Amino acid sequence: MMKIYGNKALLAQTARMVSAGREPHSIIIHGEKGLGKKTMAKYIAAQLMCEEHSGVPCGRCRACQLIERGAHPDLIFAQSNDKGNYLVEDIRDSIVGDAPVAPNEGDIKVYVIPDFDLSIQTSIQVQNILLKLIEEPPDHTALILTARSKEAFLTTIISRCVSLSVTPVTMQESGEFLQANYPDRSMEEIREALEAGKGNIGRCKAYIEQEQFYNAVGLARQIAQAYAGGSEYGFLKALAGADGKKSLLREALYLFSELLRDACVRLANGDAVGCDTALADALSRRLTLSAGTEIYDKITKYIRRIDANCSLGLVCNSLCADLF
Repeated sequence: MMKIYGNKALLAQTARMVSAGREPHSIIIHGEKGLGKKTMAKYIAAQLMCEEHSGVPCGRCRACQLIERGAHPDLIFAQSNDKGNYLVEDIRDSIVGDAPVAPNEGDIKVYVIPDFDLSIQTSIQVQNILLKLIEEPPDHTALILTARSKEAFLTTIISRCVSLSVTPVTMQESGEFLQANYPDRSMEEIREALEAGKGNIGRCKAYIEQEQFYNAVGLARQIAQAYAGGSEYGFLKALAGADGKKSLLREALYLFSELLRDACVRLANGDAVGCDTALADALSRRLTLSAGTEIYDKITKYIRRIDANCSLGLVCNSLCADLF
């Protein structure tokens, strides 16, 4: 059966509910990108559907084996369009309309709607359609929604769901995952991925597997290094490396904002969680807590400008002028 790293208290909570016969019918799983929300949704579905009903998926029964292979007919993952939006008619037909129908196998069927926070254009309409199902669920159904934050949902939805917050794992657990899943990688590559993602296993994987995230980490480090050194030229030169590459620039600025956040955390004697602890320390030596917070807010503003399709050249020049 799938291995879940970290989040022991969360798993124990859902196991207690299942073993006591108090299975939740509506669940929200929230936490930042890369923390394994969809994997957690699949695991909780296995807790609910396992034939032993012990709260811990046995991995041996037919339900567990079908879930492991991604072939269980009663575990349904909703599909969004290419922009991340869930179509109202799809949710109405494939979930709300299908819910009263008995499961194909076993006692329960589980619907999962992942990355709901990306469904910006249809969020309200879809939640209003789901509300009746959440308020009056058939005994044989469960609904699991995932998002980066609970703020993606209406208060009427939140109040009727069990909310579960996934958290980063330890560096040791991240290292165990990487060594188990990338046995052909050198220890140096593993250490680099660990530093880039720390307790966020999804980011560790992305650093190894996705060229854009690897490049975004490198660009964020260049930007942070230039700013920590007070080099306006170096800062603008680093930004020029993303000329014409909207998604790369956005990702790099988001990572840079995390380093600024870490710098503020370090000033308050906390632990860094971004892609480079040493750079967070270097930034903290240049900033005060109030200045770090102000610059973090400015970076967030420029990320919104990128999302609004402003000229990337104008964004880069304005950002440099705003920070120096």
